[in-house]
Amino acid sequence: TYNSPCVLRMSLLGFVAQQKATFQILVADDGSDERTAEVLKEDCFSGLDLHHVWHPDDGFRLSAIRNAAISQTDAEYLIFCDGDCIPRKDFVASHARLARPSTFTAGGRIDVPSKIHKQFTDQQILKSQVFDPDFLEQRERSMRRFRNRLTAGPQMIAIMNKLTWRHCVFSGSNAAAWRQDLLNVNGFDEDFPGYGSEDRDMGVRLKNSGIKSQYLKYSLMQLHLDHPKT
Repeated sequence: TYNSPCVLRMSLLGFVAQQKATFQILVADDGSDERTAEVLKEDCFSGLDLHHVWHPDDGFRLSAIRNAAISQTDAEYLIFCDGDCIPRKDFVASHARLARPSTFTAGGRIDVPSKIHKQFTDQQILKSQVFDPDFLEQRERSMRRFRNRLTAGPQMIAIMNKLTWRHCVFSGSNAAAWRQDLLNVNGFDEDFPGYGSEDRDMGVRLKNSGIKSQYLKYSLMQLHLDHPKT
């Protein structure tokens, strides 16, 4: 996260609503001001095992703060989620269930226009209404194109995961890997100047080290709170 307290708050509400209760959250903060720290202190997050990992703002240092967060946990399995994404209530449980030895995993995301997500309430997130296709379509007709992804049953999910399979995907907004596998390739490369290349590079380096990949677009669901790209 970086200076986006409003969307970070919605993301954390999604973690409050998770079906799987035993997990730790490390907020990897790339130099945000005090507004982010204040969000993390809100009473509604008191039930989360929440830790703030921060370094000073010295430009775009996403890889560095991710590596710092990795160094501050001894959890064996790490799930990555961007601070502008709301995880569906089964997000953590599904990642844990789908974990395989010597394998890293990536999922997909659904972009929600800002004119919709700016109107989300706490209760709509906590009750998972924001993942109801009818709820989304009532607010923006174009969201109809995501109905199948939001309503697919087990058989359809299995079929669509195969049809949408992509090679060697690591997406920092929705991915998981074994901590030791990440350490074995020396973590994220901190020399990349722009956004996105560090994720692709991580996928390639994990593959080259002998780690398998699985891309499960329909199994691992989250909403991306869309915003202007800077």
